[in-house]
Amino acid sequence: MQIKEVQEKLKISSYTLRYYEKMGLIQPYRDENGYRNYSEEDVHKIERIMFLRDINVPIEDIKDILNNKVTFQDVLENHIEKVNTEIESLQYIKNMCEDLKEKNIPLLDQVIEDNQIGDKKVKKRDLKKVFDYFKKDQTVIIGTKFDLNMYFRTFICALITAPVLAFAVTKYLQMVHILEMETVMNHIFIYIILMILVILLSMVSISYMCSRQNYIELTDNKISILDAKKVSHLKLSYLVLKRDLTTIMENYNWEDLEYVEIKLVIQYGGIGMGTSKTMYYYLPNYIFHFKNSSSKSFLEWNNPKAAYQILRNKNIEIVTSDEILDCFEQKELSVYDFFENIYHKNGKNR
Repeated sequence: MQIKEVQEKLKISSYTLRYYEKMGLIQPYRDENGYRNYSEEDVHKIERIMFLRDINVPIEDIKDILNNKVTFQDVLENHIEKVNTEIESLQYIKNMCEDLKEKNIPLLDQVIEDNQIGDKKVKKRDLKKVFDYFKKDQTVIIGTKFDLNMYFRTFICALITAPVLAFAVTKYLQMVHILEMETVMNHIFIYIILMILVILLSMVSISYMCSRQNYIELTDNKISILDAKKVSHLKLSYLVLKRDLTTIMENYNWEDLEYVEIKLVIQYGGIGMGTSKTMYYYLPNYIFHFKNSSSKSFLEWNNPKAAYQILRNKNIEIVTSDEILDCFEQKELSVYDFFENIYHKNGKNR
């Protein structure tokens, strides 16, 4: 039975099958072309694994069951203890959230600074449990998104330095005899000109940065895509300044996504002595294939593993190389260090 047939029969992703194989849970026969062939025994074993995973039995425990190192009853007994511990932890989180709601505390900062809810003292590690629990639904962004806050910081710095520049320009113009004398009006006039230039440059900068936006937002409930090429620069700049991009974003449900392809893109940097290609960037390129036959591609610079993790949690089929899977599954090395070891230290061609 080919991998596609197993997928259709058991409603399981190819990534999950490869992951089970990598963890040593199954060992399908490979033909002379390297294709996996699953026997009826393999399929039955996969069904057992899926059942155990549905009740959150850890992979290592499943491996011990399949290898007859422990009995199913022993694993269940240990698993029940762990589940009871998790239930107690979740109950504690629920009680703390109810206390927060009951006390009508408007800001989390107040709780963090005072370490208490109303008149009730709370340990920091207990608060961390609550905050970590809510962090599970954070938005993951892949692609290029314009950071308006960074622009505003730059703009404020320009406003602050403008008077100094105005003074320096006035002095210079006086030295080259363009201005005969230094007056307050000269300073004000040059300052106004500089401010106009700063505003014009800022507007051009915003328009340019907005036009380069191309990103996808992954949340627990939906998938949202922004493609700046489909919107005019003026409208896009206005919506960015207004902080209201939801009206022009394409929204999908997770059920609309068929599979995701991940490829490695190697780009050259211009940092180094005497050469323009001395540094490499290893960037995962996520290609989202939707059931309506459309596909969207996004390069991820900042946190490529976060996107991979949310796709795994949603049981989305991931089509990629074993090297990329190994990179995302390990925690010791960054993406750059992992692939630099492969391509530089081991001498593999880029």
